[in-house]
Amino acid sequence: MFDLGGRTIGRYRIGERLGQGGMAQVYKAYQPGLDRYVALKILHPHLTTDEDFAIRFQREGRAIAALEHPNIIRVYDFDTAEDITFLVMEYLEGVSLKARLRELANQQEQMALPDAAAIVCALAEALEYAHQKGVIHRDIKPSNVLITTGGRVVLTDFGIARMIEATAITEGSTTLGTPAYMSPEQGRGEPGDARADIYSLGVLLYQLCTGQVPFDADTPYAVILKHISSPLPSARLLRPELPEAVERVILKALAKDPKDRFPTALSLAQALRQALNGTPLYATPLSTAAPEAMENGEGLTAAPARRSRWWLLPFAAMLMLGAGLLALRQSWRQRPTRLPPAGPEMLEFGGPAQTADTWLDPDVPESNWGEADLVHLQGPLTPDRVLLRFDLKGLPPDAEVLTATLALQATLWGEERFPGAAVLYRVLTPWEPATANYNIPWTQPGLAAGVDYDATPLAIQPLEPPGSLHFEVTQAVRDWQSGAWVNEGFVIMMSGDSHNMAHWWVSLSEQTDVQAQPTLRIAIHTPP
Repeated sequence: MFDLGGRTIGRYRIGERLGQGGMAQVYKAYQPGLDRYVALKILHPHLTTDEDFAIRFQREGRAIAALEHPNIIRVYDFDTAEDITFLVMEYLEGVSLKARLRELANQQEQMALPDAAAIVCALAEALEYAHQKGVIHRDIKPSNVLITTGGRVVLTDFGIARMIEATAITEGSTTLGTPAYMSPEQGRGEPGDARADIYSLGVLLYQLCTGQVPFDADTPYAVILKHISSPLPSARLLRPELPEAVERVILKALAKDPKDRFPTALSLAQALRQALNGTPLYATPLSTAAPEAMENGEGLTAAPARRSRWWLLPFAAMLMLGAGLLALRQSWRQRPTRLPPAGPEMLEFGGPAQTADTWLDPDVPESNWGEADLVHLQGPLTPDRVLLRFDLKGLPPDAEVLTATLALQATLWGEERFPGAAVLYRVLTPWEPATANYNIPWTQPGLAAGVDYDATPLAIQPLEPPGSLHFEVTQAVRDWQSGAWVNEGFVIMMSGDSHNMAHWWVSLSEQTDVQAQPTLRIAIHTPP
């Protein structure tokens, strides 16, 4: 999407761009009628092409505009003008939690526990309010949390994931949820309820306490698999001074089974306050002092601690232990022995037989410009395409496809980088790498949207150094496996809003480095 600064859309004069992400760009804008500044969130066009989007946009827009809570950003308006879909929100001065965490990491410091609790409790109260209104966030992460100059913690982007859910789910986009903060049920393709938000908030609590997310990997699908099946790394190993009571809150919030988590966001906040000796850390605005001052406790006002009752703990522990052993003995007698469910299996598809090094141009015969293991990607004036097809005979027909990710390696051509994005589509017309060219067997030169490839993109990724691209294609693989679509492969090209001078190389299967070759990784679960 081009920079829209200086334009007027509807009643709003667009100013500077404040940020951008996978779903939208955010601008500071002026509303002359009310003489005020607002924040304009403009959704990316490829997310609004679904035929039911207008209905969802109106429905979800009304729901989030009705939310009035001090820890939820206020939405004033939502509209579509000049084919641009946008939300109008209150403009707040401050920094994102993502920026705050980055600053702490650069200084090799960890956030003070009182600050971490203050942020999580404020977000929990915001979620509790929204959940009671029937609104689920679905994409809680540091970049969606704003800390104002006055110290208020504000949660943004309510309802955005819900607005685009049909595009995200049916087209296999990566926009619905963020892998590092995604609940196991979301990773399995389920929509998730309020307990998915509680899990994401637990991930955020883990990160605020330790300085890192619990699960990390080289690819998004690998991160999702860890959320689904890997045990949670101990937070106290990363931060030994972390109280055990706080770690128990983290463990419960990040339970794999939603039934084992906190039943409500408010119960999570109450448990966290109790774990930190009952201090109502959420009651005062969060300090906007420098991280060094916050680490020393400056800028935070804590209520007096409650009178200690530690002498009761040994007796309570003995009673709880006895009750637990009795219940466990009864469960052994009553419950049959069950084997634990098998973990997901990972399949990889790649190699020379599955890729086509094709440069398609209506005026130039098929050729490779440069070396045989690279293909040129340029846009959007030149219709360059990269075609890929994977033989999925090794995919069991009865297996449940959990996730599927297409990994590509892109390299910047030249030294100057221009803004651009790579778009992935599902191929509709049969083709073979040995015979495909710019005209045959395609219906017309240069490929036709809706004829040779699906007009709706599967996914879109910005092209930025170092250039590793990971497209989430779970639904496409599921459709191929079930026979709902014929497996004719993928086509990748530059997005229509990319800079005309954007030039990239895409590595092909001839690369000697296996890691650079196009690879389709599929996580499956095979029934016993």
